[in-house]
Amino acid sequence: MVAVTHMAMAEDYPVKPVRLIVPFPPGGSVDLVARLVGKSLSDSLKQPFIIDNKPGASGNIGADFVAKSPPDGYTLLVGSAGVFAANQYLYANPPFDPQKVFAPVMRVVDQPNILVVSPSFPANNLKELIALAKAKPGKLTFGSASVGSAQHFSAEVLMQQAGVELLHVPYKGGAPALTDLMGGQIDFLFDTSPTALPYVKSGKLRALAITSGQRSPLLPDVPTMKEAGLPNFEVVTWTGIAAPAGTPKPVVDKLNASIRAALRGDLRKQLEETSLIPADGSPEDFREFIRKDAENYERLVKTAKITPQ
Repeated sequence: MVAVTHMAMAEDYPVKPVRLIVPFPPGGSVDLVARLVGKSLSDSLKQPFIIDNKPGASGNIGADFVAKSPPDGYTLLVGSAGVFAANQYLYANPPFDPQKVFAPVMRVVDQPNILVVSPSFPANNLKELIALAKAKPGKLTFGSASVGSAQHFSAEVLMQQAGVELLHVPYKGGAPALTDLMGGQIDFLFDTSPTALPYVKSGKLRALAITSGQRSPLLPDVPTMKEAGLPNFEVVTWTGIAAPAGTPKPVVDKLNASIRAALRGDLRKQLEETSLIPADGSPEDFREFIRKDAENYERLVKTAKITPQ
């Protein structure tokens, strides 16, 4: 009877608006992905998918809200690698275990970060930035969307591989960090590629390198971190969607199928135009991906000697 009820629910789902909780402020890459996916799902499933930004605590506030929501498919989390994999190792008393409280739906996109500076910054390339950091240990500042974000970890990898000491300035999202970079309050930022791209193309920021293994076709003149002088450097983050644990599997599967169908159409082009790399896979694939990435973050937190908050 329960299985039959769940199947019937999935056939009718959704019968009312769905909330997409973004645990970061508007304007960042996770918010961008949520809005593009939400519009596509609204069109295909014939119900509004409403964006609700709930920032704070490196994404934990919004994520915890979803974890405690009814498991009916009407409250979903659009989260980052930090929320799903890293934060549990960055907080002394994490509010939840992401591998227990969520029903993974799908990893939607992968994305590199771009190492950006203001036009007036004295370093013209990665090697000059490293030389400047060595000349001023602990003085150069870098921003990030939050402690434990991919932006933060990109800089931690830079410190490890280049042997430099930098000062971390965490924000409550990528957008305010970008604002302060352009205002001269911080020296550099590993910004998410979709948000950095327009500023690089307009000349408001300079790109020194990109963190992916290959150059972006949208920025063909910008070298990878490997090409720029750190041959072992490659950091790519991701954004995915999950429901509260206990959400009926037919509902999760219907959401997964709808997103995958959208990624075969206009949504793919929209994402690629902002330098995002569309992903794929089943809910089970996403669950296993989260597990493995969490192991990677656990090792990195220990290696970087980051003290849980």
